[in-house]
Amino acid sequence: MSKSLEQKKIEQIENLPTLPEVANQLLKIINDPTTTAVDVANLISRDLSLTSKVLRLANSAFYGIPRTVTTVQNAVVILGLKVINTMVFSITVVKMFPGDGNHPLFSRKKFWTHSLACAVLSRQLALRMRKFTLFDPEECFCAGLIHDIGRIVLDQFFHENFLKAIKKSMDGKITLLQAEQDIFGFSHMDVGDWLTSRWELPQDIRIPIVFHHTPGKTEYAREITTLVHLADNLCYDTGYILPGIDTKPTLDTILVAQLGFTSEDLDAVKATAAEEIEKFHAAFEI
Repeated sequence: MSKSLEQKKIEQIENLPTLPEVANQLLKIINDPTTTAVDVANLISRDLSLTSKVLRLANSAFYGIPRTVTTVQNAVVILGLKVINTMVFSITVVKMFPGDGNHPLFSRKKFWTHSLACAVLSRQLALRMRKFTLFDPEECFCAGLIHDIGRIVLDQFFHENFLKAIKKSMDGKITLLQAEQDIFGFSHMDVGDWLTSRWELPQDIRIPIVFHHTPGKTEYAREITTLVHLADNLCYDTGYILPGIDTKPTLDTILVAQLGFTSEDLDAVKATAAEEIEKFHAAFEI
């Protein structure tokens, strides 16, 4: 591939739309100590479709609120700003890249099922952390949800070449990551980096996207990156496989061991995975 053609492809990817206004504004105010539930509710209420989906999620079995939530403001008060931010971000990203593609080699529906599974498993692992960390379960959920976002971008904007990469991976018994490099000259992790940089996402969410296959290559946010790396691996143990990839990703056992999980922790997360993932999956109606 010539340098000029590669540059054209990169420029085309970088012309992706930015995050919708509501999600973008929420990301900017969520960590402001002066932000109130009323501020967040008013922001979300600008979008009636988003309001409806937030309320559906708030009343889903995933969050287990014992009474019906009828307003966004009540949802913010009960669940907190971080959880609401996760909801809005998740709804927005899935809506931007809808799961309506169903090619035999790459199903959008299966892609989002895998992504939601990684998000839920990342969150469940974070809740079981035994050592002090500077990241929270909601950040882990968001990072897990979009860890492979670059692949759906490749599918949407460079569909035929992406299918070629999948077929090359399957026929040549090489990783899809390597096949992407061979076909495009860059990988889905690079695309995810460009996209989330454009979205101005926090580094603790961006870094796991860039290094979720190679957590040892980053010093910053290494623990959350390793946690998403582990969650991605556990998806294959629980049946939530990424379409087009049958081989389980290689696990960095040394870094994973440093997270301090016991075998009982991992068994417990895997045992409840299907139930927890289905709760969120049903609310999204993918």
